[in-house]
Amino acid sequence: MPGVNTFRSLFGWMMGFVALVWVWTVALMVAWPNHETSVWAPGHRIAATCADGEACSAPVATPAEATAKGRYKSLLPPEPFGEVQEADAWLRWKTATGKPWQIEATRSSWHFQTTVRYRLDGDTPVLVEVGGYDLGLFFYALPLAVLSLLAIWLSGRSKS
Repeated sequence: MPGVNTFRSLFGWMMGFVALVWVWTVALMVAWPNHETSVWAPGHRIAATCADGEACSAPVATPAEATAKGRYKSLLPPEPFGEVQEADAWLRWKTATGKPWQIEATRSSWHFQTTVRYRLDGDTPVLVEVGGYDLGLFFYALPLAVLSLLAIWLSGRSKS
């Protein structure tokens, strides 16, 4: 039955393509570089201690103003590591020793991740490094998977 064998072959190639997209996406995530910068983006958030003493996230755009109004006790998180759920993402942080930064905060959802490494000079957060990726990384992985699949197919043809 040629129909069954054709289906098996196409199904195998499609599953190979899906696996290669996954492999290339993970490889690009690992290899995606961080950038040293001192310029905060408007959407960056950092870990802080809220007025009630609990961990929360603070927008970097107005930390001094929010602290002065009493919304935050401190821009230093209450614990050395932890996480806070926001409306659209999770903010995870950990403190670092022996590095140019004091705190590493990662804000992520199912379609993006942004990591900021910063230190506090008094009540002023100073950005040291930023890195991140979003769903666009998947669109880099697609052509790489197609090229990989084509290379596998061509290498199989050359052996026969």
